[in-house]
Amino acid sequence: MVAAWTLVAWTAFLAADSFGVANYLVSEVVVFNPNTTFPHDTSDVKARAVAWAFSLLFLAIATLMNFLPPRSYAWVFRGGVIVIAIDILLNFIWLPIGVSRTYGFQSAEFVFTSTYNGGGTSPGLNWVLSWFLVSSCLVGEDASGHVAEETVSAKKAAANGVFWATVASAICGFPIILVFLFCMPPIETFYNTSAPQPFVNMYALALGPHAHVVATIVSMIGAILNTSISMVAASRLVFAVARDSIFPFSESLCRVSKSKQPHNAVIFIATIAALLLCTQLPSQVAFMSLTSTSAAGSIAAYGLVGFGRAFITRKTFKPSVFHLGRFGVMMAVVTFLWNGFAFAVLCAPQYGNSSINANASLFNYAIVIMAGVTVIGLEEWWRKSNRVWFHNIKDIDTTSEVEARGEELRSTSP
Repeated sequence: MVAAWTLVAWTAFLAADSFGVANYLVSEVVVFNPNTTFPHDTSDVKARAVAWAFSLLFLAIATLMNFLPPRSYAWVFRGGVIVIAIDILLNFIWLPIGVSRTYGFQSAEFVFTSTYNGGGTSPGLNWVLSWFLVSSCLVGEDASGHVAEETVSAKKAAANGVFWATVASAICGFPIILVFLFCMPPIETFYNTSAPQPFVNMYALALGPHAHVVATIVSMIGAILNTSISMVAASRLVFAVARDSIFPFSESLCRVSKSKQPHNAVIFIATIAALLLCTQLPSQVAFMSLTSTSAAGSIAAYGLVGFGRAFITRKTFKPSVFHLGRFGVMMAVVTFLWNGFAFAVLCAPQYGNSSINANASLFNYAIVIMAGVTVIGLEEWWRKSNRVWFHNIKDIDTTSEVEARGEELRSTSP
């Protein structure tokens, strides 16, 4: 189940990220010339085709980076960190300065107490949906764990990577959301644009019609590098799943190149992401429903792991070298409850009943997609016997590593 949900989540994320870069580019055309004849309205099939073509281009660039030699690809990691750091500094320093010189900051009352209901939902659901916006800050921390599996002392590096990725998301995510809220123009102005990415419009209003291009370019480069690095994590996830013979064609997907890189897994994950991008041609709403699973799948996997640790293997769980001791079960319960709530938010309807009844395409299909993936995962589990699962693991030590170390020390002591 976790393998199926996480695999779908990462694949959808690659498609959504490539599509996001395309939206930045198209939005710049609209911001420079609001009366442009360039196809940009999402209701126009030509505009969707243009966005699709740009999305495939950026996905191809991110994919080709994954075929660089390992030592060369290290610079992609370094470049990604540098670009993200520049992006954060621009938003923390340059954006507030620009806002102070133009339309001014929003009040604290607007940021902390006001609400905006753009979907015609009930007040309670509208408040719950406010968590939908920050979903990108709540997932993706497992990427560092997948990448760290190829490092020395992976059992420690993977756990440390996931922990510090979570800390970094919290430290950077919370203040940047506050900055965006304080720097927002009036909501009517923010959404009064035909550009598919409203943030480009906000940058143009705050930083100037030409200077804001710098911030947009930095965001686009950062997103492309982020897509490539995410593909590294996703391909390692596919490789691990194929190595354990969980899904069909595992023998081909777990093969590595001469440089010991899972290129077959990279091609597979990029192909699925490209197919997902094709769904925006008939309807962009359907594509957005598909890509909403990029967060829902990961959050469902996090919650299931927490549930299993707290209620199924509470007494039989064998601690790793990075464990929480007596707080492990408590944190697992918190993990299950929090991710259960976040999953419900991502699958909740984003529009009122009257709007959905008038336009069925506004329905949030995330729960339908997750249900389908769940059925496939269960089918794969029941299709194979326990002897087939994890056949590559020949010997399983029944003693935890900690106990084994203790026995070794006692045997060598005088």
